Amino acid sequence: MKKSWLIVSFIAIVGLMMQFPNFTSADDTTTEQAKARVVHASPNATAVDVYLDDEKILTGMQFKELSEYHPLDEKSYEVKIYEEGSKPKNSEPVLEANITAMAGESYTLAVGGKVDELQLYEIKDDKEVNEEEAKLRVIHLSPDAPAIDVFSLDTPVVANVAFSEASKYENLAEGSYSLDIRPAGQEKEIFNIPNLQLEKGKNYSIIALGLLKGDPAFDVILAKDK
Repeated sequence: MKKSWLIVSFIAIVGLMMQFPNFTSADDTTTEQAKARVVHASPNATAVDVYLDDEKILTGMQFKELSEYHPLDEKSYEVKIYEEGSKPKNSEPVLEANITAMAGESYTLAVGGKVDELQLYEIKDDKEVNEEEAKLRVIHLSPDAPAIDVFSLDTPVVANVAFSEASKYENLAEGSYSLDIRPAGQEKEIFNIPNLQLEKGKNYSIIALGLLKGDPAFDVILAKDK
């Protein structure tokens, strides 16, 4: 039976209770820093607190929340994810990972997978824009969904994006689109994104998340990449 979704939640970038600190040292001479944002994409995980090098940077991130970009020095960082309100001295993190930030680059850090197998995915964002067209990619973070294709009417936009992967950016003319998400190689849609407005000179990510079978249901976030 075809499962069709005609309403999509375009989640605006969420202003969270705490912001990333600026990790620039006093003697730093780098003219352009890295920057990163965090998305909570684990469908059955509780709200989480995010620590970077043992300093809390985000509090109470809920599923489908996306932080703003914030600057980072060029270096490696230790990321620890705790259940909201946990005391690090008395609690074990639900996820630990290391990331590397390179000067001038932008990243999306995705807390993904089901709660018993959480992963942190460091995804590089494209800052280069096409002044004549929009650029669009898909990030697949729905743990029970197969690899997916995305079509505009019957025209393929991206193909065969597996869980935890990001497609390359595709150039699309400015305008309004109705996009169908389909299991890779199949014709029946599992999700429809109506009235998607794309502007030339902008880069976008469609972040697919949630569950095909169960709650919270499969959904997408439309994010502007910077």
